[in-house]
Amino acid sequence: MKRYICNPIVLNYPTKAITNNRAGGFGFQVIHPHRGTGDPSVEFFKGKYYMTGSFSGFWYSENLVDWYFKEGEGMMRGAAGDFCAIGDYLYHTASSTEKCIITRSKDPLNEKFELVATFPFAYWDPCLFLDDDGRVYLYHGCSNVDPIYGIELDRETMMPIGENVILIPGAGDPDKHGWERHGTNNDPSIGKLRVGETYAPGLEYNRPWIEGPYMTKYNGKYYLQYAATGTEYEIYADGVYVSDKPLGPFTYCPNSPFSAKTNGFYNGAGHGSTFRDVYGNWWHATTMVGGTTETMRKTGLFPLGFDKDGIMYCNMNFSDYPHIMPDGPADPNSLFTGWMLLSYNKPVTASSTMVGHPTSYLTDENCQTYWAASRRESGEYIIMDLEKVVDMRAVQLYFIDHDVNSLLFIPNVKFAALPPEKQFVRHRWLLEGSVDGVNWEILCDKREADSNLAIDFIVFEEGKDVRYLRLTSYEMPYYNVFAMCGFRVFGHANGDPPAKVTSFDLRRDKEDPCTFTLKWEPSEGADGYNIKWGIAPDKLYHCTMIYGKNELIVHSLNADADYYLQIDAFNGSGITEGDCVPLV
Repeated sequence: MKRYICNPIVLNYPTKAITNNRAGGFGFQVIHPHRGTGDPSVEFFKGKYYMTGSFSGFWYSENLVDWYFKEGEGMMRGAAGDFCAIGDYLYHTASSTEKCIITRSKDPLNEKFELVATFPFAYWDPCLFLDDDGRVYLYHGCSNVDPIYGIELDRETMMPIGENVILIPGAGDPDKHGWERHGTNNDPSIGKLRVGETYAPGLEYNRPWIEGPYMTKYNGKYYLQYAATGTEYEIYADGVYVSDKPLGPFTYCPNSPFSAKTNGFYNGAGHGSTFRDVYGNWWHATTMVGGTTETMRKTGLFPLGFDKDGIMYCNMNFSDYPHIMPDGPADPNSLFTGWMLLSYNKPVTASSTMVGHPTSYLTDENCQTYWAASRRESGEYIIMDLEKVVDMRAVQLYFIDHDVNSLLFIPNVKFAALPPEKQFVRHRWLLEGSVDGVNWEILCDKREADSNLAIDFIVFEEGKDVRYLRLTSYEMPYYNVFAMCGFRVFGHANGDPPAKVTSFDLRRDKEDPCTFTLKWEPSEGADGYNIKWGIAPDKLYHCTMIYGKNELIVHSLNADADYYLQIDAFNGSGITEGDCVPLV
Protein backbone atom coordinates (compact mmCIF):
# COMPACT_ATOMS: atom_id res chain seq x y z
CA MET A 1 0.00 0.00 0.00
CA LYS A 2 1.34 3.40 -0.98
CA ARG A 3 1.72 6.26 1.47
CA TYR A 4 0.79 9.86 0.75
CA ILE A 5 1.38 13.33 2.15
CA CYS A 6 -0.41 16.63 1.73
CA ASN A 7 1.17 19.90 2.90
CA PRO A 8 1.14 21.08 5.59
CA ILE A 9 1.97 17.60 6.87
CA VAL A 10 0.09 15.84 9.66
CA LEU A 11 1.70 16.37 13.08
CA ASN A 12 0.30 16.72 16.56
CA TYR A 13 1.22 20.40 16.55
CA PRO A 14 1.45 21.61 20.16
CA THR A 15 -0.38 24.66 21.51
CA LYS A 16 1.87 27.12 23.29
CA ALA A 17 2.06 30.75 24.27
CA ILE A 18 4.76 32.73 22.51
CA THR A 19 6.22 36.06 23.54
CA ASN A 20 7.25 38.01 20.46
CA ASN A 21 9.92 40.53 21.39
CA ARG A 22 10.41 41.89 17.90
CA ALA A 23 6.80 42.53 16.93
CA GLY A 24 6.80 45.33 14.42
CA GLY A 25 10.52 45.74 15.00
CA PHE A 26 9.98 48.11 17.89
CA GLY A 27 10.75 45.85 20.81
CA PHE A 28 7.35 45.66 22.48
CA GLN A 29 5.97 42.32 23.58
CA VAL A 30 3.00 40.50 22.13
CA ILE A 31 1.84 37.29 23.80
CA HIS A 32 -0.19 34.98 21.62
CA PRO A 33 -0.99 31.28 21.79
CA HIS A 34 -0.67 29.22 18.67
CA ARG A 35 -0.72 25.65 17.51
CA GLY A 36 2.32 25.09 15.35
CA THR A 37 6.02 24.94 14.96
CA GLY A 38 8.67 26.10 12.56
CA ASP A 39 12.30 25.80 11.49
CA PRO A 40 12.32 22.01 11.05
CA SER A 41 15.60 20.09 11.05
CA VAL A 42 15.28 16.47 9.86
CA GLU A 43 18.01 13.84 10.18
CA PHE A 44 18.06 10.13 9.37
CA PHE A 45 19.65 8.23 12.25
CA LYS A 46 19.78 4.48 12.94
CA GLY A 47 16.76 3.60 10.81
CA LYS A 48 14.49 6.48 11.80
CA TYR A 49 13.88 10.10 10.85
CA TYR A 50 14.18 12.62 13.66
CA MET A 51 12.78 16.13 13.44
CA THR A 52 13.31 19.04 15.78
CA GLY A 53 12.87 22.80 15.38
CA SER A 54 11.34 25.67 17.32
CA PHE A 55 9.73 23.53 19.98
CA SER A 56 10.66 21.37 22.92
CA GLY A 57 11.39 17.73 22.21
CA PHE A 58 11.25 16.06 18.80
CA TRP A 59 9.21 13.95 16.41
CA TYR A 60 10.33 10.66 14.95
CA SER A 61 9.13 8.53 12.03
CA GLU A 62 10.02 5.40 10.09
CA ASN A 63 8.39 6.50 6.82
CA LEU A 64 8.14 10.34 6.76
CA VAL A 65 4.33 10.05 6.94
CA ASP A 66 3.52 8.82 10.45
CA TRP A 67 5.18 11.00 13.09
CA TYR A 68 5.29 10.55 16.87
CA PHE A 69 6.33 13.08 19.47
CA LYS A 70 8.72 12.61 22.37
CA GLU A 71 10.10 14.97 24.96
CA GLY A 72 13.85 14.99 24.60
CA GLU A 73 15.25 14.80 28.09
CA GLY A 74 18.52 16.72 28.30
CA MET A 75 18.03 18.60 25.02
CA MET A 76 18.59 22.32 24.92
CA ARG A 77 15.33 24.25 24.94
CA GLY A 78 15.42 27.01 22.36
CA ALA A 79 14.24 28.18 18.95
CA ALA A 80 15.39 26.68 15.66
CA GLY A 81 16.91 23.50 17.04
CA ASP A 82 19.12 21.33 14.85
CA PHE A 83 19.92 17.61 14.60
CA CYS A 84 23.09 16.17 13.12
CA ALA A 85 24.17 12.50 13.07
CA ILE A 86 27.89 12.17 13.81
CA GLY A 87 29.25 8.67 14.29
CA ASP A 88 27.20 6.74 16.79
CA TYR A 89 25.44 9.82 18.17
CA LEU A 90 22.61 12.17 17.26
CA TYR A 91 23.78 15.67 18.19
CA HIS A 92 21.46 18.55 19.03
CA THR A 93 21.75 22.27 19.61
CA ALA A 94 19.41 25.28 19.51
CA SER A 95 19.31 29.07 19.63
CA SER A 96 19.94 31.31 22.59
CA THR A 97 20.93 34.91 23.26
CA GLU A 98 22.76 33.88 26.45
CA LYS A 99 24.21 30.36 26.54
CA CYS A 100 24.26 27.66 23.85
CA ILE A 101 25.00 24.02 24.49
CA ILE A 102 25.49 20.95 22.33
CA THR A 103 24.08 17.62 23.51
CA ARG A 104 24.00 14.11 22.07
CA SER A 105 22.37 10.71 22.45
CA LYS A 106 23.08 7.21 21.12
CA ASP A 107 19.42 6.24 21.53
CA PRO A 108 17.11 9.29 21.62
CA LEU A 109 13.98 7.18 22.13
CA ASN A 110 15.27 5.49 25.26
CA GLU A 111 18.15 7.56 26.63
CA LYS A 112 18.53 11.19 27.66
CA PHE A 113 20.74 13.62 25.77
CA GLU A 114 24.10 14.21 27.46
CA LEU A 115 25.98 17.50 27.57
CA VAL A 116 28.95 17.67 25.19
CA ALA A 117 29.88 21.34 25.03
CA THR A 118 28.97 24.71 26.48
CA PHE A 119 29.77 27.16 23.74
CA PRO A 120 31.99 30.24 24.36
CA PHE A 121 29.48 32.46 22.52
CA ALA A 122 25.76 32.48 21.92
CA TYR A 123 24.32 31.87 18.46
CA TRP A 124 20.95 31.81 16.70
CA ASP A 125 19.60 29.46 14.02
CA PRO A 126 22.42 26.91 14.24
CA CYS A 127 23.24 24.14 11.78
CA LEU A 128 25.76 21.41 12.54
CA PHE A 129 27.36 19.84 9.47
CA LEU A 130 29.50 16.71 9.15
CA ASP A 131 31.67 16.75 6.04
CA ASP A 132 32.59 13.49 4.33
CA ASP A 133 36.21 13.95 5.46
CA GLY A 134 35.03 13.73 9.08
CA ARG A 135 35.38 17.44 9.91
CA VAL A 136 32.53 19.25 11.64
CA TYR A 137 31.25 22.79 11.11
CA LEU A 138 28.70 25.10 12.71
CA TYR A 139 26.72 27.59 10.61
CA HIS A 140 24.62 30.23 12.35
CA GLY A 141 22.96 33.62 11.97
CA CYS A 142 19.57 35.31 12.23
CA SER A 143 19.54 39.06 11.77
CA ASN A 144 18.56 41.97 9.56
CA VAL A 145 21.98 43.49 10.24
CA ASP A 146 24.54 40.75 10.97
CA PRO A 147 25.73 38.11 8.46
CA ILE A 148 25.55 34.34 8.28
CA TYR A 149 28.67 32.84 9.87
CA GLY A 150 30.51 29.55 9.68
CA ILE A 151 33.12 28.06 11.96
CA GLU A 152 34.91 24.70 12.24
CA LEU A 153 34.45 22.62 15.40
CA ASP A 154 36.65 20.06 17.06
CA ARG A 155 34.85 16.76 16.48
CA GLU A 156 35.70 15.40 19.93
CA THR A 157 34.96 18.46 22.06
CA MET A 158 32.52 20.24 19.67
CA MET A 159 34.27 23.49 20.57
CA PRO A 160 35.30 26.11 17.98
CA ILE A 161 38.49 25.91 15.97
CA GLY A 162 39.54 29.34 14.79
CA GLU A 163 37.20 32.31 14.28
CA ASN A 164 33.79 32.90 12.77
CA VAL A 165 33.91 33.43 9.00
CA ILE A 166 31.41 35.72 7.26
CA LEU A 167 29.67 33.68 4.52
CA ILE A 168 26.54 35.66 3.55
CA PRO A 169 26.34 39.44 4.11
CA GLY A 170 23.89 40.83 6.62
CA ALA A 171 20.61 42.27 5.31
CA GLY A 172 21.12 40.47 1.99
CA ASP A 173 21.00 42.36 -1.30
CA PRO A 174 17.34 43.32 -1.82
CA ASP A 175 18.08 45.68 -4.70
CA LYS A 176 19.26 42.72 -6.79
CA HIS A 177 17.49 39.81 -5.07
CA GLY A 178 13.81 40.72 -5.18
CA TRP A 179 12.74 37.78 -3.02
CA GLU A 180 14.83 39.18 -0.14
CA ARG A 181 12.72 42.34 0.05
CA HIS A 182 10.86 42.83 3.27
CA GLY A 183 7.08 42.99 3.22
CA THR A 184 3.98 41.39 1.80
CA ASN A 185 4.60 40.00 -1.70
CA ASN A 186 8.15 41.43 -1.61
CA ASP A 187 6.51 44.71 -2.61
CA PRO A 188 9.08 47.57 -2.56
CA SER A 189 6.27 50.11 -2.23
CA ILE A 190 5.35 48.76 1.20
CA GLY A 191 7.40 50.19 4.05
CA LYS A 192 9.70 53.16 4.30
CA LEU A 193 12.31 52.01 1.82
CA ARG A 194 12.18 51.98 -1.94
CA VAL A 195 14.32 50.28 -4.54
CA GLY A 196 17.69 52.00 -4.70
CA GLU A 197 17.39 53.72 -1.32
CA THR A 198 20.11 53.33 1.26
CA TYR A 199 19.37 51.50 4.46
CA ALA A 200 19.59 54.33 6.91
CA PRO A 201 20.25 54.25 10.66
CA GLY A 202 16.99 54.03 12.52
CA LEU A 203 15.30 52.03 9.78
CA GLU A 204 16.99 48.74 10.57
CA TYR A 205 13.63 47.06 11.13
CA ASN A 206 12.93 47.45 7.41
CA ARG A 207 15.93 45.41 6.39
CA PRO A 208 15.32 41.80 5.32
CA TRP A 209 16.07 39.09 7.84
CA ILE A 210 18.76 36.71 6.59
CA GLU A 211 18.54 33.62 8.77
CA GLY A 212 18.20 29.85 9.12
CA PRO A 213 21.41 28.59 7.44
CA TYR A 214 21.64 24.95 6.44
CA MET A 215 24.47 23.11 4.68
CA THR A 216 24.19 20.30 2.13
CA LYS A 217 27.00 18.71 0.13
CA TYR A 218 26.33 17.26 -3.32
CA ASN A 219 28.83 16.11 -5.92
CA GLY A 220 31.68 17.91 -4.19
CA LYS A 221 29.81 21.23 -3.95
CA TYR A 222 28.69 22.93 -0.74
CA TYR A 223 25.17 24.36 -0.85
CA LEU A 224 24.69 26.95 1.90
CA GLN A 225 20.96 27.53 2.21
CA TYR A 226 19.36 30.46 4.05
CA ALA A 227 15.95 31.99 4.65
CA ALA A 228 14.56 35.44 3.94
CA THR A 229 12.85 37.78 4.51
CA GLY A 230 10.98 37.09 7.75
CA THR A 231 9.02 34.18 9.16
CA GLU A 232 5.88 36.32 9.48
CA TYR A 233 5.47 36.67 5.69
CA GLU A 234 3.77 34.41 3.18
CA ILE A 235 6.77 34.95 0.90
CA TYR A 236 9.16 33.32 3.42
CA ALA A 237 11.57 31.34 1.25
CA ASP A 238 15.00 29.67 1.07
CA GLY A 239 17.85 30.72 -1.19
CA VAL A 240 21.27 29.17 -1.70
CA TYR A 241 24.93 30.05 -2.18
CA VAL A 242 27.40 27.50 -3.60
CA SER A 243 31.12 26.90 -2.97
CA ASP A 244 33.88 24.35 -3.43
CA LYS A 245 34.83 24.71 0.25
CA PRO A 246 32.80 24.42 3.46
CA LEU A 247 33.77 27.93 4.59
CA GLY A 248 33.69 29.54 1.18
CA PRO A 249 33.97 31.84 -0.55
CA PHE A 250 30.38 31.32 -1.69
CA THR A 251 28.66 32.39 -4.91
CA TYR A 252 24.99 33.33 -5.09
CA CYS A 253 22.83 30.93 -7.14
CA PRO A 254 20.56 32.82 -9.59
CA ASN A 255 17.89 30.13 -9.17
CA SER A 256 17.26 31.45 -5.65
CA PRO A 257 14.90 31.13 -3.98
CA PHE A 258 15.00 27.40 -4.61
CA SER A 259 12.20 26.83 -2.08
CA ALA A 260 9.24 29.24 -2.21
CA LYS A 261 5.45 28.97 -2.05
CA THR A 262 3.68 32.31 -2.31
CA ASN A 263 0.08 31.38 -3.12
CA GLY A 264 -2.42 28.55 -2.86
CA PHE A 265 -4.06 27.24 0.29
CA TYR A 266 -1.05 27.45 2.57
CA ASN A 267 2.03 29.58 1.88
CA GLY A 268 5.67 29.84 2.86
CA ALA A 269 8.60 27.49 2.40
CA GLY A 270 11.46 29.03 4.36
CA HIS A 271 13.95 28.12 7.08
CA GLY A 272 14.22 24.44 6.39
CA SER A 273 16.58 21.52 6.17
CA THR A 274 17.61 19.29 3.30
CA PHE A 275 18.06 15.56 3.76
CA ARG A 276 18.03 12.22 1.94
CA ASP A 277 15.59 9.44 2.72
CA VAL A 278 16.53 5.79 3.04
CA TYR A 279 16.13 5.36 -0.74
CA GLY A 280 18.44 8.25 -1.60
CA ASN A 281 15.66 10.71 -2.50
CA TRP A 282 16.20 14.33 -1.50
CA TRP A 283 13.65 16.31 0.54
CA HIS A 284 13.37 19.82 1.89
CA ALA A 285 11.46 20.29 5.17
CA THR A 286 10.34 23.90 5.66
CA THR A 287 8.36 26.40 7.67
CA MET A 288 4.94 27.14 6.18
CA VAL A 289 3.27 30.38 7.25
CA GLY A 290 -0.43 30.54 8.06
CA GLY A 291 -0.47 34.24 8.72
CA THR A 292 -2.96 34.29 11.61
CA THR A 293 -2.91 33.41 15.30
CA GLU A 294 -5.25 30.50 14.55
CA THR A 295 -3.15 28.97 11.76
CA MET A 296 0.41 30.13 12.50
CA ARG A 297 3.42 28.13 11.36
CA LYS A 298 3.24 24.53 10.17
CA THR A 299 5.70 22.11 8.53
CA GLY A 300 5.96 21.40 4.81
CA LEU A 301 7.83 18.58 3.09
CA PHE A 302 8.80 19.09 -0.55
CA PRO A 303 10.64 16.89 -3.08
CA LEU A 304 14.08 18.31 -3.88
CA GLY A 305 16.51 17.64 -6.68
CA PHE A 306 19.73 18.70 -8.38
CA ASP A 307 19.60 19.13 -12.14
CA LYS A 308 22.30 18.28 -14.68
CA ASP A 309 23.96 21.64 -14.05
CA GLY A 310 24.08 21.13 -10.29
CA ILE A 311 21.25 23.60 -9.61
CA MET A 312 19.31 22.84 -6.44
CA TYR A 313 15.52 23.12 -6.75
CA CYS A 314 12.29 22.06 -5.06
CA ASN A 315 9.31 20.81 -7.02
CA MET A 316 6.63 23.22 -5.82
CA ASN A 317 4.02 22.48 -8.49
CA PHE A 318 0.69 21.70 -6.78
CA SER A 319 2.71 21.30 -3.61
CA ASP A 320 -0.28 21.55 -1.23
CA TYR A 321 -2.10 18.81 -3.17
CA PRO A 322 -1.58 15.09 -2.36
CA HIS A 323 1.79 13.60 -3.26
CA ILE A 324 3.12 10.04 -3.18
CA MET A 325 5.70 9.13 -0.57
CA PRO A 326 7.97 6.86 -2.66
CA ASP A 327 9.05 3.40 -1.54
CA GLY A 328 12.18 3.48 -3.68
CA PRO A 329 14.33 5.88 -5.76
CA ALA A 330 12.12 8.47 -7.45
CA ASP A 331 12.28 11.55 -9.65
CA PRO A 332 11.21 14.61 -7.58
CA ASN A 333 9.01 15.66 -10.49
CA SER A 334 7.07 12.38 -10.51
CA LEU A 335 5.43 12.36 -7.07
CA PHE A 336 2.27 14.42 -7.69
CA THR A 337 -0.72 12.05 -7.62
CA GLY A 338 -2.69 13.95 -10.24
CA TRP A 339 -5.58 14.16 -7.78
CA MET A 340 -7.10 17.58 -8.36
CA LEU A 341 -8.92 19.85 -5.95
CA LEU A 342 -12.67 19.22 -6.16
CA SER A 343 -13.90 21.43 -3.31
CA TYR A 344 -12.96 24.92 -4.53
CA ASN A 345 -15.89 27.29 -3.96
CA LYS A 346 -18.33 24.41 -3.55
CA PRO A 347 -21.43 25.17 -1.43
CA VAL A 348 -21.45 24.11 2.21
CA THR A 349 -24.31 24.13 4.72
CA ALA A 350 -23.85 23.93 8.47
CA SER A 351 -25.85 23.12 11.59
CA SER A 352 -24.97 26.62 12.85
CA THR A 353 -22.67 29.44 11.79
CA MET A 354 -20.95 32.16 13.81
CA VAL A 355 -21.32 35.73 12.57
CA GLY A 356 -18.24 36.73 10.59
CA HIS A 357 -17.21 33.15 9.81
CA PRO A 358 -19.42 31.95 6.93
CA THR A 359 -19.32 28.47 5.39
CA SER A 360 -17.81 29.90 2.18
CA TYR A 361 -14.52 30.16 4.08
CA LEU A 362 -14.31 26.37 4.15
CA THR A 363 -13.72 26.13 0.40
CA ASP A 364 -12.10 29.43 -0.61
CA GLU A 365 -8.52 28.02 -0.52
CA ASN A 366 -7.44 30.66 1.96
CA CYS A 367 -6.09 29.43 5.26
CA GLN A 368 -6.45 32.93 6.76
CA THR A 369 -10.25 32.70 6.77
CA TYR A 370 -12.27 30.12 8.65
CA TRP A 371 -15.81 28.94 9.37
CA ALA A 372 -16.98 28.43 12.94
CA ALA A 373 -20.14 27.03 14.48
CA SER A 374 -22.09 29.37 16.72
CA ARG A 375 -22.70 26.77 19.44
CA ARG A 376 -20.23 24.98 21.68
CA GLU A 377 -21.98 21.63 21.35
CA SER A 378 -21.19 18.09 20.30
CA GLY A 379 -22.85 17.06 17.05
CA GLU A 380 -22.38 20.27 15.07
CA TYR A 381 -21.90 19.41 11.39
CA ILE A 382 -21.14 20.70 7.90
CA ILE A 383 -22.32 19.26 4.56
CA MET A 384 -20.50 19.92 1.28
CA ASP A 385 -22.18 19.53 -2.10
CA LEU A 386 -19.61 18.74 -4.82
CA GLU A 387 -22.44 19.43 -7.31
CA LYS A 388 -21.99 16.13 -9.12
CA VAL A 389 -20.77 12.60 -8.41
CA VAL A 390 -16.96 12.56 -8.43
CA ASP A 391 -14.17 10.06 -7.97
CA MET A 392 -12.87 11.13 -4.55
CA ARG A 393 -9.35 10.03 -3.53
CA ALA A 394 -8.44 12.11 -0.48
CA VAL A 395 -9.71 14.63 2.08
CA GLN A 396 -7.64 17.13 4.04
CA LEU A 397 -9.24 18.58 7.19
CA TYR A 398 -7.81 21.70 8.79
CA PHE A 399 -9.33 22.42 12.20
CA ILE A 400 -9.06 25.79 13.95
CA ASP A 401 -8.78 26.66 17.64
CA HIS A 402 -11.20 29.59 17.62
CA ASP A 403 -10.39 32.36 20.13
CA VAL A 404 -7.97 30.09 21.96
CA ASN A 405 -6.43 33.12 23.68
CA SER A 406 -9.53 33.76 25.76
CA LEU A 407 -9.85 30.05 26.51
CA LEU A 408 -6.32 29.42 27.71
CA PHE A 409 -4.30 32.43 28.65
CA ILE A 410 -6.53 34.86 30.52
CA PRO A 411 -6.28 34.72 34.35
CA ASN A 412 -8.87 32.34 35.81
CA VAL A 413 -9.20 30.86 32.36
CA LYS A 414 -12.38 29.32 31.12
CA PHE A 415 -10.66 26.06 30.25
CA ALA A 416 -9.31 25.49 33.76
CA ALA A 417 -12.72 26.24 35.22
CA LEU A 418 -14.39 23.50 33.20
CA PRO A 419 -15.29 20.20 34.85
CA PRO A 420 -12.69 17.45 34.23
CA GLU A 421 -14.87 15.61 31.70
CA LYS A 422 -14.69 18.64 29.41
CA GLN A 423 -10.97 19.35 29.78
CA PHE A 424 -10.05 17.27 26.76
CA VAL A 425 -7.45 18.19 24.15
CA ARG A 426 -8.41 16.01 21.22
CA HIS A 427 -10.35 15.96 17.96
CA ARG A 428 -13.23 13.52 17.54
CA TRP A 429 -15.28 13.51 14.37
CA LEU A 430 -17.15 11.41 11.80
CA LEU A 431 -16.82 11.75 8.01
CA GLU A 432 -19.63 10.38 5.81
CA GLY A 433 -20.28 10.36 2.07
CA SER A 434 -23.37 10.11 -0.12
CA VAL A 435 -24.34 10.18 -3.79
CA ASP A 436 -27.88 11.41 -3.18
CA GLY A 437 -27.79 13.28 0.17
CA VAL A 438 -30.15 10.71 1.71
CA ASN A 439 -28.20 7.49 2.11
CA TRP A 440 -24.87 7.93 3.91
CA GLU A 441 -21.76 5.75 4.12
CA ILE A 442 -19.21 6.08 6.91
CA LEU A 443 -15.87 7.02 5.32
CA CYS A 444 -13.76 7.66 8.41
CA ASP A 445 -14.79 7.27 12.04
CA LYS A 446 -12.72 9.04 14.72
CA ARG A 447 -15.45 9.33 17.36
CA GLU A 448 -13.26 7.39 19.81
CA ALA A 449 -9.90 8.86 18.81
CA ASP A 450 -7.49 10.27 21.39
CA SER A 451 -5.36 12.14 18.89
CA ASN A 452 -4.88 15.92 18.80
CA LEU A 453 -4.46 16.58 15.08
CA ALA A 454 -5.28 20.08 13.94
CA ILE A 455 -4.59 18.83 10.39
CA ASP A 456 -5.74 15.40 9.27
CA PHE A 457 -5.45 13.68 5.91
CA ILE A 458 -7.51 10.69 4.78
CA VAL A 459 -6.74 8.75 1.61
CA PHE A 460 -9.15 6.59 -0.42
CA GLU A 461 -6.62 5.05 -2.78
CA GLU A 462 -9.18 3.07 -4.80
CA GLY A 463 -11.56 5.99 -4.93
CA LYS A 464 -15.06 6.72 -3.63
CA ASP A 465 -18.03 7.81 -5.74
CA VAL A 466 -19.59 10.70 -3.77
CA ARG A 467 -21.42 13.94 -4.29
CA TYR A 468 -22.10 14.95 -0.68
CA LEU A 469 -19.74 14.90 2.31
CA ARG A 470 -20.87 15.34 5.91
CA LEU A 471 -18.41 16.05 8.71
CA THR A 472 -19.74 15.91 12.26
CA SER A 473 -17.70 17.11 15.22
CA TYR A 474 -18.02 15.38 18.58
CA GLU A 475 -15.11 16.96 20.47
CA MET A 476 -12.81 19.90 19.84
CA PRO A 477 -9.78 20.73 21.98
CA TYR A 478 -10.39 22.98 24.98
CA TYR A 479 -14.16 22.42 24.73
CA ASN A 480 -14.10 24.84 21.79
CA VAL A 481 -16.57 25.45 18.99
CA PHE A 482 -16.29 23.40 15.81
CA ALA A 483 -14.17 25.52 13.43
CA MET A 484 -12.19 24.88 10.24
CA CYS A 485 -10.28 26.88 7.65
CA GLY A 486 -10.13 24.09 5.08
CA PHE A 487 -12.40 21.20 4.06
CA ARG A 488 -10.39 20.10 1.02
CA VAL A 489 -11.40 17.27 -1.29
CA PHE A 490 -9.18 15.73 -3.99
CA GLY A 491 -9.74 13.29 -6.82
CA HIS A 492 -11.14 13.36 -10.36
CA ALA A 493 -14.13 15.41 -11.45
CA ASN A 494 -14.78 13.14 -14.46
CA GLY A 495 -14.96 16.04 -16.88
CA ASP A 496 -12.79 17.93 -19.34
CA PRO A 497 -9.67 19.90 -18.40
CA PRO A 498 -9.83 23.66 -19.05
CA ALA A 499 -8.92 25.37 -22.27
CA LYS A 500 -5.33 26.40 -22.94
CA VAL A 501 -4.32 29.96 -22.07
CA THR A 502 -3.30 31.57 -25.35
CA SER A 503 -3.71 35.31 -24.85
CA PHE A 504 -1.75 37.20 -22.20
CA ASP A 505 0.25 40.37 -21.51
CA LEU A 506 3.64 39.77 -19.85
CA ARG A 507 5.97 42.62 -18.92
CA ARG A 508 9.14 42.90 -16.89
CA ASP A 509 9.60 46.25 -15.17
CA LYS A 510 12.44 48.16 -16.87
CA GLU A 511 13.15 50.32 -13.81
CA ASP A 512 12.89 47.42 -11.40
CA PRO A 513 13.91 44.15 -13.14
CA CYS A 514 13.01 42.19 -9.99
CA THR A 515 9.33 42.75 -10.86
CA PHE A 516 7.05 41.44 -13.59
CA THR A 517 3.32 41.87 -14.27
CA LEU A 518 1.12 39.32 -16.00
CA LYS A 519 -2.48 39.48 -17.24
CA TRP A 520 -4.21 36.80 -19.26
CA GLU A 521 -7.56 35.99 -20.80
CA PRO A 522 -9.42 33.59 -18.49
CA SER A 523 -9.45 29.97 -19.60
CA GLU A 524 -12.87 28.43 -20.11
CA GLY A 525 -13.54 25.88 -17.39
CA ALA A 526 -10.51 26.79 -15.25
CA ASP A 527 -10.62 26.84 -11.44
CA GLY A 528 -7.16 28.35 -11.27
CA TYR A 529 -3.74 28.74 -12.83
CA ASN A 530 -0.26 27.51 -12.02
CA ILE A 531 2.20 30.12 -13.27
CA LYS A 532 5.73 28.76 -13.66
CA TRP A 533 8.95 30.63 -14.35
CA GLY A 534 12.69 30.03 -14.25
CA ILE A 535 16.11 30.90 -15.63
CA ALA A 536 15.80 28.56 -18.66
CA PRO A 537 12.95 26.81 -20.52
CA ASP A 538 13.94 23.53 -18.86
CA LYS A 539 14.40 25.17 -15.43
CA LEU A 540 10.93 26.50 -14.61
CA TYR A 541 11.51 25.83 -10.93
CA HIS A 542 9.41 28.71 -9.56
CA CYS A 543 5.65 28.74 -9.48
CA THR A 544 2.61 30.27 -7.87
CA MET A 545 -1.04 29.15 -7.84
CA ILE A 546 -3.82 31.62 -8.54
CA TYR A 547 -7.54 31.00 -7.89
CA GLY A 548 -10.31 33.24 -9.14
CA LYS A 549 -8.06 35.87 -10.77
CA ASN A 550 -6.35 36.42 -14.11
CA GLU A 551 -3.55 38.79 -13.16
CA LEU A 552 -0.36 38.57 -11.15
CA ILE A 553 2.43 40.86 -9.93
CA VAL A 554 5.69 39.25 -8.76
CA HIS A 555 8.57 41.15 -7.11
CA SER A 556 10.86 38.18 -6.37
CA LEU A 557 13.10 37.97 -9.46
CA ASN A 558 16.87 38.32 -9.45
CA ALA A 559 17.72 41.53 -11.30
CA ASP A 560 20.68 40.07 -13.20
CA ALA A 561 18.99 36.86 -14.41
CA ASP A 562 16.96 36.14 -17.55
CA TYR A 563 13.67 34.28 -17.15
CA TYR A 564 11.08 32.24 -19.02
CA LEU A 565 7.41 31.81 -18.05
CA GLN A 566 4.49 29.44 -18.64
CA ILE A 567 0.79 29.56 -17.64
CA ASP A 568 -0.95 26.23 -16.94
CA ALA A 569 -4.73 26.19 -16.41
CA PHE A 570 -6.34 23.59 -14.15
CA ASN A 571 -9.65 22.39 -12.77
CA GLY A 572 -10.98 19.29 -11.04
CA SER A 573 -10.45 17.23 -14.21
CA GLY A 574 -6.83 18.02 -14.94
CA ILE A 575 -4.15 20.44 -16.11
CA THR A 576 -3.69 22.09 -19.52
CA GLU A 577 -0.15 23.33 -20.09
CA GLY A 578 0.59 26.62 -21.79
CA ASP A 579 3.50 27.69 -23.98
CA CYS A 580 6.87 28.66 -22.51
CA VAL A 581 7.88 32.21 -23.48
CA PRO A 582 10.73 34.61 -22.59
CA LEU A 583 10.02 37.05 -19.78
CA VAL A 584 11.05 40.39 -21.29
